[in-house]
Amino acid sequence: MRPFNQQQLTVIRSGEISTDVTYEPPLRIGFGINDQTVDSPLATMGRTILVPGAKPNATHYHSVNDVVWYILYGNVHCWYARSDGSDRKEVILKGGDFVYVPSGAIHVISNASATEEASLIFCYVGVPNTDAAKTIWLSEDGKTVLDKQTH
Repeated sequence: MRPFNQQQLTVIRSGEISTDVTYEPPLRIGFGINDQTVDSPLATMGRTILVPGAKPNATHYHSVNDVVWYILYGNVHCWYARSDGSDRKEVILKGGDFVYVPSGAIHVISNASATEEASLIFCYVGVPNTDAAKTIWLSEDGKTVLDKQTH
């Protein structure tokens, strides 16, 4: 349990967060909970907007944390595999779906629609920011590790 003097609720209003288009292009991410908005959080949380017809985000996995999603609306195309690229599968996620992505699972998302926006809420469990997630960026086939700057 947190010390008594740290047991204060923090509210971050949607108008207080900016949109990040550099972390996982072409996704538009608003980070609501991380170590920039909350003192020593044990999670990183935000919302992702997937514009119609956009290409998928970079192929990757998180080496130290699980990820959870809640699909707010729209249809999200997702492919996933084990960290070695094996056992690749695809699924269309729909508004109202909850998704659990275990540490090490490769995952890639894109909007399944060319005409309608989609959105999801995500949470990196147990890490205060995206750097702490130790994301491993991969080639599109999921077989080769890339330098972060090349993703």
